[in-house]
Amino acid sequence: MSEEVPEEELARALKGKTLQVYWYMLRHPEPMTAREIQRGTRLSSPSLSMHHLERLRTLGLVDKDVHGQYTIRRDVRVGVLKLFVGRGRLMVPRFLFYATFYTSITAALTTVIVLTWSIADWVSATLLLLLVSVCVVLWAEAFRVWREQPFPEGED
Repeated sequence: MSEEVPEEELARALKGKTLQVYWYMLRHPEPMTAREIQRGTRLSSPSLSMHHLERLRTLGLVDKDVHGQYTIRRDVRVGVLKLFVGRGRLMVPRFLFYATFYTSITAALTTVIVLTWSIADWVSATLLLLLVSVCVVLWAEAFRVWREQPFPEGED
């Protein structure tokens, strides 16, 4: 395929089982046969796997070599894939980094406030409460996105 498919068309085409096959290939970047992908994604047959792989191939996202092995040609992040960062097996929600950062800041501030607490230090307490609420929201979003991944953890 010589010309690239626009992202809008990719977003429409990448859904369902095709998205699961693409997600599985993103998480397992080594060359694989249709049968290996079928087993890894628990599709009912290798021909169903071939159908989705050929669909990905026409979209310019995967390549097939002379040995019948498929590899990722183009890593696109459209739709739900935009919510994840990383390569290979390490694909995590973007919110995880923010949640971890703000949780660390909150823990450090809590330590400082506890060690230097005075009765009139309500500004610090208010700031701490604000940071805790930010952490709760970020962790909730990270877990929500994690549950939306195309191929749930533990199934591959």
